[in-house]
Amino acid sequence: MQIFINGKKEEIEDDMSISKLLKAKKIRLEVVTVELNDKIIEKGKYSEIVLKPEDRLEFVYYMGGGEENAK
Repeated sequence: MQIFINGKKEEIEDDMSISKLLKAKKIRLEVVTVELNDKIIEKGKYSEIVLKPEDRLEFVYYMGGGEENAK
């Protein structure tokens, strides 16, 4: 089945949940927020939501860094 991840077409297995996709891509839940078709999904629902053809996912990652004493 074909979906879009961060704007790129990708082929995934049918009946795959968001949590299974994250696990397959080795993405840790602590560092990502998932948008599905322009809606932010609560982490607790990742295993409940089964992806459908042409769904659009955006993975938004948390990054550390910056200057400690930035003004």
